[in-house]
Order: sequence, then structure tokens, then C-alpha cells
Amino acid sequence: MTLTTAVFQNLKTPLAVVVGQDDDCHFNLANKAFSRLVGCSGDVLEGLPPDRVFSEWSSSALRSDDRHETSLLRSWSDDDPLRLVLTCEAIAGADEPAFLLTVEDISAKSWIDRMAASGQVLLSGILNERLVVERYYKHYPAPVVDRLFSVEEESLSQFFHDSERERILASLKHAALHRRTEHLIVHTKRLAESVQLELQITYRPFFHGDGTLKCIAFIATDIRSLAETEAAALDPSVTLKVLMARKYMSAQQLSSATGISLQTISKLRNGKIGRPQRQTTLLIAKALEVAPQDIWP
Repeated sequence: MTLTTAVFQNLKTPLAVVVGQDDDCHFNLANKAFSRLVGCSGDVLEGLPPDRVFSEWSSSALRSDDRHETSLLRSWSDDDPLRLVLTCEAIAGADEPAFLLTVEDISAKSWIDRMAASGQVLLSGILNERLVVERYYKHYPAPVVDRLFSVEEESLSQFFHDSERERILASLKHAALHRRTEHLIVHTKRLAESVQLELQITYRPFFHGDGTLKCIAFIATDIRSLAETEAAALDPSVTLKVLMARKYMSAQQLSSATGISLQTISKLRNGKIGRPQRQTTLLIAKALEVAPQDIWP
């Protein structure tokens, strides 16, 4: 094996070489990542037409530099077919028409987008096969904390206590083992502004074509603030942020609903105004469907 072949085979990006053109084309070479993705060894792929692998394959993909969305044929997996994006690039200097095919698996992100279309997702992300956060998406425009997760942390202990972390990991592994979507309520550590959060999480595992775990996508659909004791009082600005998040209401939307200036809303959220005037408290509480004392005890 030459050095070039070794590098090609060990690249993490799924790559394959397709030779021929129009309807007379077939796989000539595929790296390990591609074989893992489609669940088929390189030896089996060699000579196989792409339309035996991709459900929406078109020979026009070879003649265009545009990205083409397709799916893996259902027959290659017992799960929902993987959603993929294909990019083809002509290989110059080849003895016959040859193209480098790059594949991106967008199954997890597509699921997140479908869930977020309901307007009821606060944040979402993707855990890799090591259960480390590798993608993070913010849907609600004004988060309770600047950033709940950091990408590529070594473990979930950054965000959760050890006892909670073990419960989460066990639940994630159980979902992966049984290949199903599950729900979980989790408590964070005390984060920025000394707030501890309770999150309602929905998560779904995704797999390579060969059946191995690729990632787990998650969405947070509800959020609450927690106090260490029932008697503990939360900062009103934190309470306001959490209540707005639970209503999926931005500062601009709250301003429009109450007639209170956006500047005042922002100052209340940032704690620059400790206790607003009585009329302001009544208007905000009504918009958020709570009692004024629930925000400003």
C-alpha cells in the first residue's frame, strides 16, 4: 500500500472514486469511512453502480459541482435511511472519466431541523460516538446563560454532577442499544449567574450503514430554574430569563406584548433594574402568565 493510498483510506471524510459517465458509471475505490457509512466493504462496492447505494442518485451529479441531497437505500439498514449530501469533483489526468465523491451525513441535523420547525426547541446539539458534544445549536434568541455547552469537552461532568452524569450516560447508552428516541429530565450544575437548570431533553441515536453508533442528537424543549432549597430566592433577572425561555419569547416579543420599551426589558433581563414599577411588573407577569411575585418576590 502506497502512502497516498494509506492516507486516502484513513481520512475521516467518506470518499469514493466513481469512474465512467452518465448511466455507465460505477465505484472504483472507496475509503474506510465511506464503507462504514454505507455498510458495505470496498471489495463489494467495486464495480457497483451508485444507484445501488443511493436512493436518489442521478448521473447529473457527476456533471455538476453542486451539492446533491440523497438518502442511503433502505435495504442497507434496518433504520430510517440516512440523509446524505453528495459532492462530485472531476479527477484531472485520469485514463477514463473519474470523479471524487465526497459524502456528508446530515441525518442528525435533519432530525433536529424537523423538531425545531415546531418552534418548541430551545437548544440542540450532537454528541459523537464518544458522547462528547461536537455540535451545538441555539434556537431560542436569548438564552438563560451565554452558553450551556462547550464543544469538545472531555466529558459531561463539565455540566452535570457525577451522580447525574452517570444516569445520563446510562440512558444514552440504553437508547443507542435499543435504537430508539427517548426523553429525560436532567439537572445541571450551578452555571453562570449561579443558576441551576432543569432541562427536558429528547434525544435520538443515529448509526452508520454498518450498524455502529455514529452520534446522538438531542433537543431541549423545556427549561426551569432550580433553587438549592425551597426558601432560596433566585435573582429576578434569572427568573425572568427562564420564564421568557419557557414561553419561547424574545425580548422584542415581550416588548411588543407589553408595550414596555425594549431598553427596559433588556435592563430587567441583565439585572440593571432590580425591581420595576408596579405597572411594569403587572404587564410582564400577565404576558408570561405568572403572578408578579413569581418574578419579583
